Amino acid sequence: MELSLRWLGLIGLLGLLALVTPACEAKTPEVQPTPTPTPAPAPTPLTPKPGRLVDAKGQVSVLIPEQPGWECLEEAHGQQQATAVALRCRRQDRHEFLFLSAKASRQPPEQRTDAQTVLMSLYRADNEAFFQRVEYLDDHAATVAGAQGWEAELVAEHARLGSIRKRERLAIIGDRLFAISAEGAPEQWAAHEAEIERWFATVEFAH
Repeated sequence: MELSLRWLGLIGLLGLLALVTPACEAKTPEVQPTPTPTPAPAPTPLTPKPGRLVDAKGQVSVLIPEQPGWECLEEAHGQQQATAVALRCRRQDRHEFLFLSAKASRQPPEQRTDAQTVLMSLYRADNEAFFQRVEYLDDHAATVAGAQGWEAELVAEHARLGSIRKRERLAIIGDRLFAISAEGAPEQWAAHEAEIERWFATVEFAH
């Protein structure tokens, strides 16, 4: 369940301006135009390296799992500046439910907030809507792409998938959201725990 950028979005603005200027009062001060902010420079794209998978635009780079039985792919949603890019690696055997993900996306101006709020309010609401039961085991500050972010780990129950363990870490830099996650059956998590730790430690984002 990803992050295809779906939640949020309620902002209303009501403005009222009343100006009363008597006929022969002092001159109305000249209003200076607000300068257009200079756009932030585009990040330098990441380049392919041996043993790593990089998305087509060079936004995300991950280490390909060393153990056999993994397949990795790229997913993209949206267009131009709103594009969200994810690299995912999953177990090829459909009976071994476990996947790793790294995603870069943008937050619309009206939806921008901090990493802890995104993870513990927005993503939490998504998890609680998708699973029949959710228990958060831990959440704490974490670093992603050199920025202060937030991390959480949970266990959950799904009617079809059964017991699930999930770990999510994310940070926000400007209008860009970077997220790393792992999700799967507890027995697969235990079997590939070293690979999960390696994934979280080595994901790179262009920023």
